[in-house]
Amino acid sequence: MKILYVYTSAALKPGSVQKKVLNQIRSLKHYGVDCKGIFLTTDAFDKAENVDFEFVKVPKIKTGWFQSFRQRKAIHRTLYLWFKSNSPDPDFIYCRYPAAGRLVAKWLKQCYKKVFFEHVTSETPEIKLYKKENPFQLNLSSILSYVEFYFLPLLNEFIYGKKIRRRAVFGISNSENIADYENKMARKNYVRLIAGDAVNTQEYKLRNIQFVPKRLNLIFLKGAVTFAEFNGLDRIFKGIANYNGDWNIHFYLYGKNLEWESQQVSSLGIQNKVSMSGFIDKDDLDKKMSEIDLGLGAFGIHRKGLTSTTTIKAREYFARGLPFIFGHHDPDISGHPDLKKCCLEFEANDSDIDFVKVIDWYESISDFYELAAFMNHFSLKHLDYEIKMKRLIDFLLTYRKSIQKNA
Repeated sequence: MKILYVYTSAALKPGSVQKKVLNQIRSLKHYGVDCKGIFLTTDAFDKAENVDFEFVKVPKIKTGWFQSFRQRKAIHRTLYLWFKSNSPDPDFIYCRYPAAGRLVAKWLKQCYKKVFFEHVTSETPEIKLYKKENPFQLNLSSILSYVEFYFLPLLNEFIYGKKIRRRAVFGISNSENIADYENKMARKNYVRLIAGDAVNTQEYKLRNIQFVPKRLNLIFLKGAVTFAEFNGLDRIFKGIANYNGDWNIHFYLYGKNLEWESQQVSSLGIQNKVSMSGFIDKDDLDKKMSEIDLGLGAFGIHRKGLTSTTTIKAREYFARGLPFIFGHHDPDISGHPDLKKCCLEFEANDSDIDFVKVIDWYESISDFYELAAFMNHFSLKHLDYEIKMKRLIDFLLTYRKSIQKNA
């Protein structure tokens, strides 16, 4: 079986999503699939070809109005023209959903019934978050920003969203929740597989546990460079501010653009309980983990109109053997009785996180070393890329046989 994996937001220095895509490609190849990535990027690169992927150059839009919107259009145009010029003939084309647009719909018509999309969110509700994160102001800058980041993306989803999904062979998604949204957009049974995020378990070291009585050091790595309300960190900040017990709670937050988070912390008067810093590399993070007691997942996905999804963070916590809390249903984790000692689930709403409840649960963990080993083993057997990609391969083989039988 031959698969081309299309990733439209690549960079020479890979971020977390690009690393995920590379892990997916390598796991597919591990099982004998002829898989190669087509990575679209605006970065300048050498012509040397990587064994796992090929970079495709996208013209970089540097100036002018609606720069971001025009850049996305340039990506879609490059995608369409590359396939038109190269005429590849794989069995399937695996693509992370690249946002709706005329040229994406045109590309799908060209690659008839070969493309399947991976959906990690409900796109329209996420676009609508812009309105909440950026209150409208009666000035030219705000008006233009609303046109670029709100109205035009919504218009493209309205005009082309259904057509794109119906021209694809099918979709896969992170949860039933997302699948319901995508099926509604397509007006048919479009999502055929709930896949979800995964982790390369062997990339992560089991944490070096340093237990300190009545200490609860928390960690969160912010990947988004925007406000990212769907992280729901306001629920954590308010929970810390509300806690009056004798435990020492400290929150370590790493990431870019932490201005909103800083304002929240200042307004609640918890500056002495929160440490913020920029990007932290993997080696430094491995060392820092010895000081961490509890990981934090996502607490605001309901603001995208979701209550269920999977996250890479939660899977990395399992690989490291770090117990964690999160605020939504996870199809791989929720309802699994053996995992209640590994993680504590809160409802997907705007309520403050109750740290009395968190500490009561945390104190119920009898052996942190045994728990860490259990979590790592569970990750290897249930959450690893090789496990997830084997499920995808089995599905694709079954699907292809059913198509051939009915041809």
